[in-house]
Amino acid sequence: MNKFQCTFAAILLNLVLGDSAWAQEETQPGREKVQVLHPVKQTLEPHDKNIRVDVRNDGDQITIDVNFVVPVAPQKAWAVLTDFENIPQFNPGILSSRITGRTGNHCHVVQKSITKYGFIVFSFESVREIKLVPFERIHERMISGNMRKMEETTELLPERGQTRIIYRAVLVPGVWVPPMVGDVFVKQEAREQFQTLIDEIIRRERVKTVSR
Repeated sequence: MNKFQCTFAAILLNLVLGDSAWAQEETQPGREKVQVLHPVKQTLEPHDKNIRVDVRNDGDQITIDVNFVVPVAPQKAWAVLTDFENIPQFNPGILSSRITGRTGNHCHVVQKSITKYGFIVFSFESVREIKLVPFERIHERMISGNMRKMEETTELLPERGQTRIIYRAVLVPGVWVPPMVGDVFVKQEAREQFQTLIDEIIRRERVKTVSR
């Protein structure tokens, strides 16, 4: 992606998020640090070819489907997927993540995230209602945030000693977004987000193996 495409993508993504906060990169020293520090990516092999991302955008609704396999049992993948309060430690795009209430397998999570394209930095805050079916399914629904609608479902399927993760997100931005936006940045952003997830799952498994 060239510099023009990155800038254009950032403008479009700002439209998706509506009233997200814009700032020049050099005026955000704290956020710059968050973006740079990511030891997991520096130490693990890339697994991008394992992540299949499909995006459909009709200008009103954006649907994102992601499918990949991780070399661990569902319980171990689940531990990372539901580690809501520690997400900022392995995903540099998440500034903070906090559980504000929990009843059984239902919880509310407040997250602040940041994305950077070139010199443009913008942030997004959401409150999510999360329903958990242990080791099988995670359903998230935005109840407060910058979009008209955001629903996400993550399924975990055991597969010959590994786990296939199937993710679907349905987003309705506050404004019309050109269909080309999927090819410009949504696929790239989704791939990067799930790459950090795969890296953390593998990192934790390696740590457990070494400590035995």
